[in-house]
Amino acid sequence: MPVERKQPDILYDLTNSSQTSDLFPKRFWKLCTLECLDMLENEARISSCQDKQGELYLRKNLLSYLQRIRGVTCDKDQIIITCGIQQSLDYLCRLFPPGRQTILMEEPGFHKAAAVFSNNNINVQKVPVDEHGIVVSKLPRVSDACAVYSTPSHQFPTGVTLSAGRRYELLEWAQKNDAFIMEDDFDSEFRYYSKPIPALQSIDRDDRVIYLGTFSKALSPSVRMGYMILPPKLLKAYFHRFENYNSTVSLLNQYVIARLIETGQYDRHVRRMNHIFRRRLERFSEELADVKDRIEISGNGTGQYFRLRFAAQADQNELIRKALEHGVKVYPTMEFWQEKAACPPNSLFLGFAKISLEDIPDCVERLRAAWKEWI
Repeated sequence: MPVERKQPDILYDLTNSSQTSDLFPKRFWKLCTLECLDMLENEARISSCQDKQGELYLRKNLLSYLQRIRGVTCDKDQIIITCGIQQSLDYLCRLFPPGRQTILMEEPGFHKAAAVFSNNNINVQKVPVDEHGIVVSKLPRVSDACAVYSTPSHQFPTGVTLSAGRRYELLEWAQKNDAFIMEDDFDSEFRYYSKPIPALQSIDRDDRVIYLGTFSKALSPSVRMGYMILPPKLLKAYFHRFENYNSTVSLLNQYVIARLIETGQYDRHVRRMNHIFRRRLERFSEELADVKDRIEISGNGTGQYFRLRFAAQADQNELIRKALEHGVKVYPTMEFWQEKAACPPNSLFLGFAKISLEDIPDCVERLRAAWKEWI
């Protein structure tokens, strides 16, 4: 009989999709939950159906927060609460005109967004990204695409920020082609050395930007809550298409997050997260400082991840396998490229949200041992 190979134990999972459990604001969540249960009881809401847009209490507080932090301009009625970015995108796919079933997308870009578009039978065309963000000059001058999907504040996965000039060029392109821009602002709250850059939506004067956000990065992916802000033209289509829908987002969780924002606890939590993540990123940089001529860390002090690129030629699958043998799980970058051959094979994707500061030196030591052939 063939001998089954034992899977190595994973001591450190450098994922970008979850966090260490101590980061969740457990104490304030419990306090707000009790307060919100009383609020819902007093309002006779505990057993009621929810409006398709989400709770007004949350939309009002979220609007105030986004206006202050991101410069967003809209009305509370333009905000739709969803179960996360993929549900938001799924809704949008049903709102675009039937005759315009093409979406332009950054290359590399968020593969899970591409999956939603594909499942809705929408054609995806790639647009290159450089050190200044999506290359607007590479967008087709005349296009029948319904939208561009972009991550301007913190491009995923390269981490670059869309330059000011290109922001206005992108808005101009959308206006000329009667298209929308889906601005995925997934982790813009996390900037460690500067204030957050205003959202692209804040400078949109032609109602071309669909603003997309999430609570997964600041709170927890398990909360399963995001939101989108629709321009008036799409809002009208939304009310028509989803007239008989109810919200699928937890009523209690909506109230709890609204209460966290209203009391200022959400702001304090985000500041705490920024401090912790900055220290983790700096510790990784310090531990790898003596091999920086052989490994490049790609990051600009934002988000919860960075990319590693080796000076030596290497295959990322081999790098992943070697790291796993030493108890560290790292991730490929290949999945973010639609054109797989264009992905640098000597690069990896590492998150620092699920590793404690104290464990980083041991983690890096294990990676050094795993990658001694290349560093």
